[in-house]
Amino acid sequence: MNILVVCKLLDHTLYENVLLPLLSSKAVSHIYVLRDTKGYDVDERVTYLCPETQSKSRWRHFTKINRGIKAVRQYKIGVIIGVLNTPHGYIGRTIAMLTHTPYVHMTIAGHREFWVDGPILEKINLCVFGKGTAITVTGSQTEQYLVKKGIRREMLFILPNLPNETFTKVQHNENRSYDIISFSRIDLNKNLILLIKALARLKKKYRPNVIIAGDGDQLENIKVAAQEYSVADMIDFLGYVNGFENKVKLLSDSKIFISCSKGEGFPVSLLEAMNCGCVPVVSNVGDIVDVIRDGKNGYVFNDFNDETEFVGCLEKLLSDESRISAMRQEAYKIKDEISVANNGKVWDDVFSYIRH
Repeated sequence: MNILVVCKLLDHTLYENVLLPLLSSKAVSHIYVLRDTKGYDVDERVTYLCPETQSKSRWRHFTKINRGIKAVRQYKIGVIIGVLNTPHGYIGRTIAMLTHTPYVHMTIAGHREFWVDGPILEKINLCVFGKGTAITVTGSQTEQYLVKKGIRREMLFILPNLPNETFTKVQHNENRSYDIISFSRIDLNKNLILLIKALARLKKKYRPNVIIAGDGDQLENIKVAAQEYSVADMIDFLGYVNGFENKVKLLSDSKIFISCSKGEGFPVSLLEAMNCGCVPVVSNVGDIVDVIRDGKNGYVFNDFNDETEFVGCLEKLLSDESRISAMRQEAYKIKDEISVANNGKVWDDVFSYIRH
C-alpha cells in the first residue's frame, strides 16, 4: 500500500513518530510526504513532495491540496494520513474527500488538539476528523474524550509518541548527582511554581539537588519565586539545553523526573527520562499517565494546584534510596513497552481496519 503523509513537524519528530513506525508496518510499500521542506533521507521507500521554491504565504497550502490530489492519482495512494489539526490535518482531510481516499487523522498532542482553540473549533475538529476513516490517539484519556464526544471507539487506535533513538541506547547508571530534574518549557501551563512550593516544604527535612532545564516566559518569575521561598540555593537553572546527548547526560545524572503540568498530551520528555532511568512523578493530566504504574515505575498525583500530594510522592523517594533504585529498573522497561516495532503493529491494525 502506498501512503500519503501530510504534515509539517520537526525533522526528527517526523522521522521518529511517523516514518519509522510506518516503515515497520507490513502493509506499507511506499510513503510520500507532502511537506514544505525535505526531511531526513530515511529509506528508499520515502519520497518527499516539496515545492521547488519556498514560500511563507498561506496560499501555499492550496498548492499542497492540488499537489496532493495529483499524488493520489499518480502514485495510487491507498491511505492519506494527516498529522495535527491546523492546517495539515485539514489539508489531508480535504485531499481525502476530493479523491475519495481513506483518511487517518494522527494526533500527537492528545485531546488538547481538539479543544485548545475554543468550543467552536472543537466542534468543527470533531466533525471534520470524526467523519474520517480512523484516528490515532496518544493514549487512553484522549480515546475516552473522543468516545464521550460521540466518536466511534472502533475507529480509534492508541499510538503513543516515541523518543529519539538516542535515548533507547542509554547505558544504565546507578550513581547520580541530582535528586530532581524538570525538563520542559517554562510557562504557566507547566506550573513549576508547584515544584518551588514543594521544595520549600521538603527543605525542612531534605535538601535535594535540583535541575530546572528549559526556557520560557515564566523563567524569571520562577527564579524570583525560588528566592522568595528560600530554595534558590537548591536549584541549578540551566536554561535551554541543546542536543540529545546533553539531555541524556543530564537525565542520566538525575534520580527523579517531575512534571507539574496543568495539561499535557503525551510528552516525549517523560519517555526520554524513563529511558534514562529517572523515576517519574507527574500530575494526572493527559495521556502522560498511561505509561506509569503508580508506585511501581513512578508516581502520579492528582491535584496540580496543591503541593501536598506531590510532596508526599517526593518524600517516598527521597527517604528511600533502595525504593528509587527498584523503581528505576522498572522505569527502564519502557524501552520494551513503547517502541518503533510496537507502533508498527498498531499501524498494521489500522490498515487492517481500513481494508475491512
